[in-house]
Amino acid sequence: MHDVIRDMALRITSESPLFMVKARERLREFPGEQEWKANLERVSLMENDFEEIPSNMSPHCDILSTLLLQCNEHLQRIPECFFVHMHGLKVLNLSRTNIELLPSSVSDLMNLRSLLLRWCENLERVPSLAKLLALQYLDLEVTSIKEVPEGMEMLENLSHLYLSSPPLKKFPTGKLPRLRNLYKLKLSFGNEGLRETVEEAARLSDRLDTFEGHFSTLKDFNIYVKSTDGRGSKNYCLLLSTYGMGGFLITDLKVDKSVFLEGCKICEREEPIVLPEDVQCLDMYWVDDVASLNDVLPREQGLVNIGNFSHDLKVLSFGRCPNLKSLFSLRLLPALQNLEDLEVIECDSIEEIVAVEDEETEKELATNTIITLPRLKKLRFSNLLEFKGFCSDNGVLVCNSLQEIEVRGCPKLKRLSLSLPLLDNGQPSPPPALKVIEIKKELWESLEWDQPNAKDVLNPYCKFVVL
Repeated sequence: MHDVIRDMALRITSESPLFMVKARERLREFPGEQEWKANLERVSLMENDFEEIPSNMSPHCDILSTLLLQCNEHLQRIPECFFVHMHGLKVLNLSRTNIELLPSSVSDLMNLRSLLLRWCENLERVPSLAKLLALQYLDLEVTSIKEVPEGMEMLENLSHLYLSSPPLKKFPTGKLPRLRNLYKLKLSFGNEGLRETVEEAARLSDRLDTFEGHFSTLKDFNIYVKSTDGRGSKNYCLLLSTYGMGGFLITDLKVDKSVFLEGCKICEREEPIVLPEDVQCLDMYWVDDVASLNDVLPREQGLVNIGNFSHDLKVLSFGRCPNLKSLFSLRLLPALQNLEDLEVIECDSIEEIVAVEDEETEKELATNTIITLPRLKKLRFSNLLEFKGFCSDNGVLVCNSLQEIEVRGCPKLKRLSLSLPLLDNGQPSPPPALKVIEIKKELWESLEWDQPNAKDVLNPYCKFVVL
């Protein structure tokens, strides 16, 4: 619902004594106790400028079911007695507030189903949850809690758990397996004390719908993948990053099964990275020890072994990987037949997409010049200073499903190497699904083509850009 329409609807309902709506009014003073009527059912006070709730305030609102206080970024204190007479509360949202402690009276809200504390960055303690047996949704993402809330293992109805806190040093073993109805789980592993929890989370993967894991060490990442036997939950997002806790949401992703690698080393001789066998999206950003996708795959007798590499890969993205020379070898091509989205951004050393790995494949390339990616829909190359083309002079790329091509900041590109479909008369035609080619006009005019008239055929799809 659009914000304006929602605000209007909330204002209309606020005429009834069952609702109190004072959202986005930049109020500094918290509503007085006389405004908290006994028959209130829902209260929305989000996005105001409250700093505190009066110390003796304890509204008698026994049938209040929803209390929305999120995005009061100056709110620091909530009195211990505030929730004492709110036994009917089902939804409590305090996300993006500045609170450091949650009142112990929250522990007695036995009808509570959703407790939302996301981005309470100063929150250090959550009281016992042992009595909150109705709780289904617990969001403690990007907080500063130092211990897992007491009694969390009692929450057998909990279906959604989001927990990430840099100061969290230990996650007692045995708590996760007792949450038998978990549906979505998000955890961050930043300390060695959480290593056993990594294995516990992995053992839950077959019964979870969604898992999102943020790892700060390659060892923990590999432990998780190996403990799932190479296949995770129905939906997963695994982030290995040295940049701290991430903010990904599984709902924001293009595919169901994703791996993001950021600012880390993944080609250590002692322990190279292990990727899930069913990954659909692989995104590398500022990974400086990778020269090619081949580097992350196991080798046998010096050659890449694609047996355990995902044949489900749909999205492949590289950004700011300074030592990337090529994306993959010809030997890896059979594993990329489901690739739909290929993106390379600001990788200063890359020269080509498909590389020749050995003499055998070089001979193969000389005799078989067709490189096919039948499901590729989107190509994006941006700010690649050394990029010269897709493959060697003998190779051409067949991508008849292409919809979008974007080329920016590639001053050394001479040849696109695209093989266009042919009409009955032998003349080239554009890929049937092609929508747009974004490219600088000067570069477009300078490109060489293998097929006659190819430039004329594709010219109507060009959207010329300045940069």
